[in-house]
Amino acid sequence: MKKTLRLLRQGFQTSSGMTPEFKAFAKTFKSELKQELESNRATNIVFSVGHFYLSGFYTVENQAWFFCISDVRFSPEEGVMYRRANNYKDYTGGTNRYVKIETGMGNQMIKRNLR
Repeated sequence: MKKTLRLLRQGFQTSSGMTPEFKAFAKTFKSELKQELESNRATNIVFSVGHFYLSGFYTVENQAWFFCISDVRFSPEEGVMYRRANNYKDYTGGTNRYVKIETGMGNQMIKRNLR
């Protein structure tokens, strides 16, 4: 997540459309988070890129999980919110949990879930 953090700290220009900075951030975040989740046994990882935010789903031991990173222009320190989901269309599932964007966050998003 080192590249993701570097891009996040550079900040983003506000725009009504996709900026080059956010496009680079989204691509890097997706790549690094996918690698972290897969190395911790997550499967079926899907992403959705919105207007300065990203969300998606992943599965661990037949349980779906939703994740979201809020508008990175205004609240990058919040990190990634994740929660249990009934399926890949459940955007209002279980209790919100948060993890900082850092190396090892994929491990946290999975190990905490298995307890």
